[in-house]
Amino acid sequence: MTRIADMATPELLDLVRSGELDEGAVLEVLRNPYCTAEIAERILENRRWLSSHVVRERLAGFQGMGFSRALNLLANLPWLSLLHLAQNPRTPPMVRRQAERRLLNRLPQMALGEVVALARLAHRPLLQTLIATDQPRVQLALLDNPRLVENDVLLLLNRDRTATEVLVAVTRHRRWGRVRTVRLRMAAHPALPLPLALSLLVELGLAELQGLAARPDVPEGVRTAARELAGRKRSVPQEEDDGTMLR
Repeated sequence: MTRIADMATPELLDLVRSGELDEGAVLEVLRNPYCTAEIAERILENRRWLSSHVVRERLAGFQGMGFSRALNLLANLPWLSLLHLAQNPRTPPMVRRQAERRLLNRLPQMALGEVVALARLAHRPLLQTLIATDQPRVQLALLDNPRLVENDVLLLLNRDRTATEVLVAVTRHRRWGRVRTVRLRMAAHPALPLPLALSLLVELGLAELQGLAARPDVPEGVRTAARELAGRKRSVPQEEDDGTMLR
């Protein structure tokens, strides 16, 4: 028997018309490059096949599927399927944007564990909304998202209600804990425990220490330590001080 992956359009159409396919076979049909919009529409008419959210996800992102039908398919998809559609470059642009919008609208109803999982996988259009959450577990998960950039971390640190456990995690993070601008912002943060803030000062340059010492919004203990350390650095030749540079 010919494999589904090797079938041409007429064979695929006959196979779908037979109705004798399980979920895996239907997905193989939809993955076949010779699967047409007509074949996808035939699959859409079979209620048994539509009981699978994986089939509905594939149909919603199918090139040539009518937009109104794609929207109907999005309505009952789980959040992970919406994310797959939003991130798949082969998803039609209008469907991709609708998947993102529905995912954002669903966030308030999602369980915390689901939002944490989403934070690790989310792409850029979703990041700012997730950064703005007040859930420390979500913010901690964001730190390990490979799509997060330096400005996102600084935005997170600039929020008034960022939990102390998140601040500590940023300081110790294998990636963000080594970024100079992040360390400078952390040293000035009023909610960071003083011992950690002081540990960040030793790797800052003279100008940065002087800047911290002059800022009234920086905790007094940090300002005092920055002033003292700046005084010591002024007496050290610049080429020796260069060893403290991170980046």
